[in-house]
Amino acid sequence: MIIFRVEHNRHRLRRMQVHVCETRLERSRGLLLRRRLDAETAYMLPRCRAVHTIGMHYRIDVLFCDEGGRILSIRENLGPCRIAHEPAASHVWELDAGTARRWGWAVGDRILPC
Repeated sequence: MIIFRVEHNRHRLRRMQVHVCETRLERSRGLLLRRRLDAETAYMLPRCRAVHTIGMHYRIDVLFCDEGGRILSIRENLGPCRIAHEPAASHVWELDAGTARRWGWAVGDRILPC
């Protein structure tokens, strides 16, 4: 797993960091068995179109992005034991519930690790 800063619409966010899950095991695990995230941390799952919250005990925001980092859809406040998918996505970001709204991210914005 590699940790990067985050770029939102070509502006680097100084306090936000993203953990990029590189291996199949890291992508499969995602946030399972991890403590609840803070508003300045995200997990990015490359080569992913769907996530689930089975076994989790807290809510998350899920951003589905294309290869260029453009946000295709946002599932805010996804509760435990749920499944979310976006067939056109090439990677997924998992964040603490409410984080996408706090950072002002919207469909069409570009977010990338930098």
